[in-house]
Amino acid sequence: MSKFLLILVLAAVSVASCHSSKKVTKTNKPEIHDELSKYPLNFMRSEYLSDVLEKATKDKKLVFVDMYADWCAPCKVMDEELYMNDDFSAIINQDFISYKVNVEKGNGSHLGTIFSVDVLPTILFLDADGNVLQRSDGALSYSKFLEMAGKAVEASR
Repeated sequence: MSKFLLILVLAAVSVASCHSSKKVTKTNKPEIHDELSKYPLNFMRSEYLSDVLEKATKDKKLVFVDMYADWCAPCKVMDEELYMNDDFSAIINQDFISYKVNVEKGNGSHLGTIFSVDVLPTILFLDADGNVLQRSDGALSYSKFLEMAGKAVEASR
């Protein structure tokens, strides 16, 4: 019995002494805000679409909205193939305020309801008043995305 007690005490001491020298900083910012800085596409950081629309009005631009979820494989493909592409990003950054919305977190679920999002990704091109100019339910190729962006620009004139 004392052998069992000794093993139990040693296990408790070793567990209690395990620690990391890495400091953990708690933040109130949603994870997506930390992730946005990796993209050459200038995704605006905001919890609310109204802030994005206000900036679009001020900058005289349209709004591109990427509605996604963490588990969405086509969303991840678009992240890697489009949003990480410098040439693509330069074209979109010229005419659009970009906004990335996780439909399962924060205000994203409300926006998903407002825009009737049933398929991910859902790509929206909006005017500064929030009116949908172009919409895609599902992933887009490079050329199809730019074609839709061009149609949105034309529709806004």
